Amino acid sequence: MEVDICIIKPGGDHSIMEHKCHYHNRGENMLNNNLELFCKIYLDTDFDRALILPNIREVIGGELEQYSSLANENCNLYVLRNDDFHEHRRNELPDGFLFSRYLIELEPNEDVGAETYITTISRLLEGLWSRGYNAVASCDFEELLPKKGGYNPDNKL
Repeated sequence: MEVDICIIKPGGDHSIMEHKCHYHNRGENMLNNNLELFCKIYLDTDFDRALILPNIREVIGGELEQYSSLANENCNLYVLRNDDFHEHRRNELPDGFLFSRYLIELEPNEDVGAETYITTISRLLEGLWSRGYNAVASCDFEELLPKKGGYNPDNKL
């Protein structure tokens, strides 16, 4: 798949350089299939949702719609309490993430391409990790996400 990448140089020089990149990996075929784009992110933190949503908004933009939801130009997301939350099991390896306090459910907006949507989820994951949140994605396209969605059975969340 051919992708345009624009790089804006820092330091006041706003000239743009365009490059063509070719991806030659398993992900190339994944996007050509009818991929299920619904994504769930297990998010473990002791912070309240009222603090989590503004952090998410800082990362991917959008408007807070309700106490637990946000919408931007690429997707709608909902931060829900995980019914399977378990105070002790959330720290177990390798599958403790399944018992995280929250679930973030994401769906693409109509007319948003798969690549754009997956890039938004990638930015979200990286932003959550950089803020110290434990986050693991569960979706059909985990292989295309940074750190394969964050699942690492050998390390603690």
